[in-house]
Amino acid sequence: EERDCAPEKSKSSGPSARKGKGQIEKRKLREKRRSTGVVNIPAAECLDEYEDDEAGQKERKREDAITQQNTMQNEAVSLLDPGSSYLLQEPSRTVSGRYKSTTTASEEDVSSRFPRTDRSGFSRYNRDANASGNLVSSSSTLEKKIEDLEKEVVRERQENLRLVRLMQDKEEMIGKLKEEIDLLNRDLDDIEDENEQLKQENKTLLKVVGQLTR
Repeated sequence: EERDCAPEKSKSSGPSARKGKGQIEKRKLREKRRSTGVVNIPAAECLDEYEDDEAGQKERKREDAITQQNTMQNEAVSLLDPGSSYLLQEPSRTVSGRYKSTTTASEEDVSSRFPRTDRSGFSRYNRDANASGNLVSSSSTLEKKIEDLEKEVVRERQENLRLVRLMQDKEEMIGKLKEEIDLLNRDLDDIEDENEQLKQENKTLLKVVGQLTR
């Protein structure tokens, strides 16, 4: 039976020529093994259709691999910032919508074709997530230390103010005591002067009494 997409027959072509050409095309289009299994390509399909289908399969497999890698990246980034996963999901949705296919490669096929890239990408984002987590932990610890130091500074300032006020009170008390001592010294001087005066008067009286008794 003659194929639909075969070239137009020439006048010199016969049944033997068509049979030989069909066998050649069958040998060219024999079964090919892929990572997902054996793909049987019917002999009735033309070369152009097979090439288009093979290109479509490669494109779909490539987009499936990109989608898988984007998914792993989104999962890794979501550990750091859950809100950012939505932003990274948008490009993958756009790519999936643009290259939508009827058949998808299995996860084992994608992993076998892109094992090193996926593992290295996931490890890189995992390290970034761990580093960011350590940075957040260090930042919180530093903030806690700063708060403790600020509280300690406030306590020291309050203690200094208390000591300054206590010293001022002591100085005022010392000043008052000095004034009282000065007053007492003045009173003592007055008393000594008065005592000396009384002594002189007593001597004078004794002389007068002695003269009268003679």
